[in-house]
Amino acid sequence: MAKLGNCKTCTGRVSSEAPTCPHCGQPNPYNFDGLDQVRSFIQEGQIVEAIKKLREIDPNLGLKEAKDIVESGRVL
Repeated sequence: MAKLGNCKTCTGRVSSEAPTCPHCGQPNPYNFDGLDQVRSFIQEGQIVEAIKKLREIDPNLGLKEAKDIVESGRVL
């Protein structure tokens, strides 16, 4: 499913499936951030990977805190 995000170059709104930004022409413009990766892992059922990525993003999170966040769906 496509998501709306910002172009990594011009910050214009762009679909995650757009091959180029309609505003500036940047190839692969969708800014795929760390939380998008966490969400993808959750949707794919890769809970351990989602927890690891969340802890990379916020190293202050303990294992239990990150697990609780992922399992509660607060990332989505």
